[in-house]
Amino acid sequence: MFNFQVRAPGKIILHGEHAVVYHKPALAAVVGLATTLQFSMDENKALISVHLEALNNNFSVEVKTFNEFLSKFRAKYPTERFNNTVQLLEEVRVELAKQQEEQLENNNTPKKQQIQKSFISIYYLLAGAVLSSPVERFKITNGFTLRIDTELNIGSGLGSSASYGVALAAAFLLYAQHFDLSNYRDPQNLAMISNWAFESERIIHGSPSGVDNTICSYGGMLRFVKGQGFQTLNIVRPLNILLVDSKVKRSTADIVAKVRHLSESFPELINAIWDAIEALVTEAIPLYEIFGNSKDDGEKFEKLERLFQINNDLLKAIGVSHPKLEQIFSIAYKRGFFSKITGAGAGGYVIVLLPDNYAKNEVFWKLKEELEAAGFGVHSTTAGGDGLFIEKL
Repeated sequence: MFNFQVRAPGKIILHGEHAVVYHKPALAAVVGLATTLQFSMDENKALISVHLEALNNNFSVEVKTFNEFLSKFRAKYPTERFNNTVQLLEEVRVELAKQQEEQLENNNTPKKQQIQKSFISIYYLLAGAVLSSPVERFKITNGFTLRIDTELNIGSGLGSSASYGVALAAAFLLYAQHFDLSNYRDPQNLAMISNWAFESERIIHGSPSGVDNTICSYGGMLRFVKGQGFQTLNIVRPLNILLVDSKVKRSTADIVAKVRHLSESFPELINAIWDAIEALVTEAIPLYEIFGNSKDDGEKFEKLERLFQINNDLLKAIGVSHPKLEQIFSIAYKRGFFSKITGAGAGGYVIVLLPDNYAKNEVFWKLKEELEAAGFGVHSTTAGGDGLFIEKL
């Protein structure tokens, strides 16, 4: 086996926030910020070591101990083809409960639950990849080290957990010889990676939609409707965007609950907003698919700007703005840029749409400077770029 690096991007919602909960379509896109995983073989140590840089925590297990766990599982659930994912998760939880006090550093920190779920995902995905390997009775023979870091703020609506799950799933499936560097992007292999990343999302979130792990695996943009699957958009090239972090923390579940209460109080009015957002998504799709072919791009860009503004106003109407978000909107609008909430709102991130050659525009640098001076986090990046990428080190 060789050393390699995995890069799995995060995601944003371009249009359809909140409406998607009510079975309306939404558009998602990958962003140019990502989780990076470095896999290094260590033949001198019989130890699997994981360093979670973003959580400032480490996890390790002896190769012998891990192989013993796999042997016990195979004996308990004998089958020609591995399909016991539910049982595997139960057994992993029991196994890690025994090691918990030893394995979790800073055990009493507020991040304890997040760290626990991260470690369960590691153990579960590695076990699943090995147990389902096309190589009969595949086992781990040497130690290795994972170093995982991310450019994505955790819990900010940028798909950090899905990005993490995709990176882990890809690394372990590659290690267990499900595919190699020449074919990992074949449709069936990306589907396998996405499906295992979805299992990781279930550990971390409970009932994920499946959108985040899909977009973080495949890349680009996609349209989705809750319970109806996904449709890939055939875009010409990524959009330029500015991601602005309001640095306001919020609970997505609480915001969704408040919007639901509003919807129940004024059903006809709020349903009209959901219908408007659905119409907006329908209008936006052909614009995204033809933007970048050079013909009338200026006109298309202006239409996208207007859709950003309309979408943002609709989200404001359901009460998911915030004074800090309003400050970002105001600064951007003053400089001639259009922006919108992405995700649950009431904090989190704002997307600012950027034109071509924005880096040569003095007004852009003034916008960036003013946002940073106001205390916001600012990242110029893209929406709709490449998905998972693996390279040999």
